[in-house]
Amino acid sequence: MVFLNNAATTVTKPENYYNADCVSKEEAKEKIAKFLGCKNNEQIILTESGTQSLKAVIKSFIKPGDHVVSTDMEYGAVIDALEERKENGCKVTYIPVNEYGTVRYDLVEDAVTPETKAIVCCHGSNVTGNIIDLEKMGAIARRHKILLIVDGCQTVGATTVNLNDLSVDVFCFTGHKKLMGPYGTGGICLRQGLELDTDIRESLQEPSAEKLGKLCASIDFINEKGIYGVSIFPHRLAKRFFEAVKSMQDVKVYGDFGTNTRIPTVAISVKGFTSEEVKLFMRKRGIAVKSGDFNAPRLISAFGKEEDGLVRFSFGYFNTRQEVNEAVWGLMMLLDLDDLYLLS
Repeated sequence: MVFLNNAATTVTKPENYYNADCVSKEEAKEKIAKFLGCKNNEQIILTESGTQSLKAVIKSFIKPGDHVVSTDMEYGAVIDALEERKENGCKVTYIPVNEYGTVRYDLVEDAVTPETKAIVCCHGSNVTGNIIDLEKMGAIARRHKILLIVDGCQTVGATTVNLNDLSVDVFCFTGHKKLMGPYGTGGICLRQGLELDTDIRESLQEPSAEKLGKLCASIDFINEKGIYGVSIFPHRLAKRFFEAVKSMQDVKVYGDFGTNTRIPTVAISVKGFTSEEVKLFMRKRGIAVKSGDFNAPRLISAFGKEEDGLVRFSFGYFNTRQEVNEAVWGLMMLLDLDDLYLLS
């Protein structure tokens, strides 16, 4: 099976992952802190998932009466947590996106009010692969002396993340996606001086020593190859796939591909076919992709695809050029195309 659903999870892991030794919480925190550019281990809080991290952070820092600025790019876990805060007396302003699914930065600062406590945004979209400019968001947060809380679940391991160079106050991540670690791993990185509510922190479940060992082994693999080396190859695969499918008359591609700073994810719709039909056709050809709204309802609605959703092809380090060709060929078969120039 050709697996092109790496935005959901990675199924192929580094070789050293499978026989990794158990590690302590402190060893894992030290390795993660160094990987993310945190100044010390105490900034890291280990959790069982990115979702658990995000919900804990939003519940801890957003209190009744606070106002939050967020975006239409957000994953469902963030939206759910913010909507829950609204039920407790908070207000949320969601910043819309443009036609390419990029957040309207020009509207962010205008949305800040005296009651605004934080900007809450993803670093990268699990739908389009677009990356939010955290330097711009951080500059706005600094000017207004508010928090910048970031969902980094899609970007850690897929692009360089150095929190020491960014004005990010809280950064949440997961282990089983681009970090190529196991399910049941994730965490929070807090700016020095910030603390989670004690009750919330004590309620968090931590990964086992076995899972932390596997996560650390995957981070060792990424460090050995270099984050540039690990990230650039799937980026090139995604670009090759994008260049082929954008030339297909009945295929529409969603996202901003005018920048090299992206996650290796391509979302499309195919004229005459539902997203589910495309997914099933690809599966019959041995290619696993994702269809639907990807738990990003506001972004899918912004694209006008709330009834059917999109089809997502997301690439990882262990995918190959031949697998890209197989995906392109599958779409050619679906659309009855015989243009071999679409293949690399």
